[in-house]
Amino acid sequence: MRTPTFIIVVLFFGCSFSGCLGDQQEVSEIPNVSNQPITIPEDIDENAITMAGSSTVYPLATAWASSFMQTNSQTSVYVAGGGSSAGASRVCSTGQDHVDIGDMSRGWKAIEASRQGNSRNYTCANSDVEVTQIPIALDGITVIVKRGGAAAECIERLGGLSIAQLRWIYSDWTDEDLAYSSEADLDMASVTSNNDGDTNREWSDLSDDPACSTQSINLWGADSESGTYEYFGENVFCRKCFLREYGYAEESFDGNRGYQSSAEDNAIISALIEDEYAIAYVGYAYFAESSSELLAVPIVDHETMGATDVISEGGEAIIPTEDSIRSLNYTPLSREIYMNVDVSSWDKVRPFFQYGFSADGQLDVSSVGYVPLPENIRQEALELIN
Repeated sequence: MRTPTFIIVVLFFGCSFSGCLGDQQEVSEIPNVSNQPITIPEDIDENAITMAGSSTVYPLATAWASSFMQTNSQTSVYVAGGGSSAGASRVCSTGQDHVDIGDMSRGWKAIEASRQGNSRNYTCANSDVEVTQIPIALDGITVIVKRGGAAAECIERLGGLSIAQLRWIYSDWTDEDLAYSSEADLDMASVTSNNDGDTNREWSDLSDDPACSTQSINLWGADSESGTYEYFGENVFCRKCFLREYGYAEESFDGNRGYQSSAEDNAIISALIEDEYAIAYVGYAYFAESSSELLAVPIVDHETMGATDVISEGGEAIIPTEDSIRSLNYTPLSREIYMNVDVSSWDKVRPFFQYGFSADGQLDVSSVGYVPLPENIRQEALELIN
């Protein structure tokens, strides 16, 4: 995985960006501290490009920025994290925290912006800012466990995990809810064939195979500001329940069983490497960087039965790879990831996107671990850019 050249800039109160950075032409990470919004000072060069948002998009954003500035030294590019929700709010902002590009690993919510017809153009809900959604790559949310650990051994015996089993593992609904709710209807005899009936969820509940430990399943994943969190929740849980739509019982990640979340994918990776009983989900690029220490769980796209039974009936467990993500065979966890451009910034940011969609820019997509867009979507993106 190619490591882009960038510096981490810590902003202390009273330290302006110009004072911290000087004239350095490098990609700068703007720290996103919880409950302390980071603003971009007015004295930044008006030609500088600013972007913030998704931690999933971040590796590609920094790779493009680093490469772009090597041949465009007159233009500074500032890249911040913060999650997809931050990307949406900051590109829509009319305040000092406004950015030219909002990075997101999910689509827009109705409370954030309204779509203009069937286009990729949106009008922000809380301002008059209009944005264009540019798909930049494909990602496959990758379910991971420690390679060679107890969880990996159990999953290998099962042949993978089904969407139903992922739901049982992460959901805050009880076994009875999952079995009898009209919004679930899981076949629990298939999903957890060795369930001991207690309130703990252990690897051994999934199978009586000796490889499946009686240890509890330790849960890791993205935090609630992340587009990865929302995409995973919408596609694994009851979507309307996860979105808290009226008339549906709420369903989410099980905090009572210790769901641990982080805005930093690398923190999740580190936790998994240290815990053989843990399971997590991250963007494919983060898994690819640590694949020697982590196992990507094969996923069976079945919402009511366990992986072993589905496979025995001719179903298939799909491992996330560049091919399975591009072909969308890795369902339902393949997705587009986006950069959303304030339309008033197009003259400034267009050269940046022209680099991103050049041959070299597309090599960056692969080098950081993501999948280049299919040709039809790539052409659509180029039309939006040009």
